[in-house]
Amino acid sequence: MSEIYHQNWNRERVRAGMRWFGPEDIVTIRNIQQTPGVTNIITALHHIPAGEIWTENEIARRKIEVEFQPLENEPQLKGMDLYQWYQTNGTRTGLVWDTAESLVFTEDIKNGSPNRDEHIRKYKISLQNLGRFGIHNVVGNFMLVADWTRTSITRLADGSKTLKYIHAAFAAFDIFLLKRHTSEQAYIDDGSFSAEEVEEARKYFKTYLAGNSERQQELIDMITAGLPGAQEGFTLDDFRAAVAKYEGMSLETLQKHIAYFLDEVVPVASAAGVRLCCHADDPAFSPFLGTPRAVGGADGYKFLLDHGCGVNMCIGSLMARETNRDITALIREIAEYGQMKGLSIDEIFPHIHLRPIETDGKNFREGHHAEHREELAKVVHTLVDLGWQGVFRPDHAPQSDHGFGRPGYDAIGRGYGAQLLLGLFEMAEIIKTTRFRAVEAAIQASDGNMTKKEEAFEAARKAEADKISRKIAFIKVPFIYGEKGVMAKID
Repeated sequence: MSEIYHQNWNRERVRAGMRWFGPEDIVTIRNIQQTPGVTNIITALHHIPAGEIWTENEIARRKIEVEFQPLENEPQLKGMDLYQWYQTNGTRTGLVWDTAESLVFTEDIKNGSPNRDEHIRKYKISLQNLGRFGIHNVVGNFMLVADWTRTSITRLADGSKTLKYIHAAFAAFDIFLLKRHTSEQAYIDDGSFSAEEVEEARKYFKTYLAGNSERQQELIDMITAGLPGAQEGFTLDDFRAAVAKYEGMSLETLQKHIAYFLDEVVPVASAAGVRLCCHADDPAFSPFLGTPRAVGGADGYKFLLDHGCGVNMCIGSLMARETNRDITALIREIAEYGQMKGLSIDEIFPHIHLRPIETDGKNFREGHHAEHREELAKVVHTLVDLGWQGVFRPDHAPQSDHGFGRPGYDAIGRGYGAQLLLGLFEMAEIIKTTRFRAVEAAIQASDGNMTKKEEAFEAARKAEADKISRKIAFIKVPFIYGEKGVMAKID
């Protein structure tokens, strides 16, 4: 890797990043370093319990692990002193850690527990510490109980393993395994499922789960894998108790808790040079496990922008919801709202996750980036048109036979995705430049009347955006419960 590359990883342009789960991750910094075009690491201090302070010493250690080649003999220094020593004496990897995902918005913050003020106090200190080390973006989410939900690992036609969500499987888990309520009717009454969905769940349970403890445990393990701290192990009783904390909570109450938190921490983040942003609900369905969901579309993000929180746009999470199917229109709506509030496009979207899904509007599975490049091209063109220049990451990717990494985070699959997306961004930039030159040339050819230049640019932009939104239909695929790989253990 050239010295020029080392010196320019933070230049003003779109940059590709990869999620890294720390030294225990199967995927190493060396693996990511050898993925061409990837310059940014998105990571967190996963070993620190939610709600505790991220200290300068721990942040410095992670920065060094990401940004410098390991040394056997380092000086007896700590924190900023050690990091600055490496800056002078270390050999750079060419990677940078400037986005933290996630400094957790704790359950006590979300449910308004009496402990929330202490959690908020510690959160502020963590933000200040991160800012001192150049961590400019901090991602969290306001999903209650589980950070994401899938029901299985399945295989694509080429044999690659990928993550999948079957709504009937999730409903079967909720109704017949978790047993939040004592009757099926109660799930209909609280808005969790329709009568038709309850019937589908009953059929799914009878066909695939009843009398099969191994399959039941696989489903339980898959769904509880989305809980923060899931590596510690969660029982159904733990899960049930976590959900019960939100029993009867309305969306309005959740929003009050969110506003209380953001109004306290956003000014501190801004003073520290940190932009706080929020991941979409994953999937963006509401209600979920009987709890409200606050960030499932444009209205949720407008609420967050009103309280100074940016958008961690995750297109896969959002597109799983029927009302978000036209994702480019959603991006433009959020961008327009933020710009009306005086925010730049990079302040609105500090960090973006780009991953494709195949969906029938209720069920979905994640696919190869290259096989869904048409949909991704629409999104990339929209972001470039809006002038966005930030850090994206190729989110969840299928795992091929020669791949490695935890489910959704295969090193090879994400590497393929990064290459595709970088190419799409470069081409979109070229097209944008060409479009404006063509418009100006047309005006000059019309007696050189430049008074209508801005109007012509805007008309061309709107016409192009409309054409793009209509050109590529949203991808839909049927889901058959009988296909091989409905259930699969997590390696």
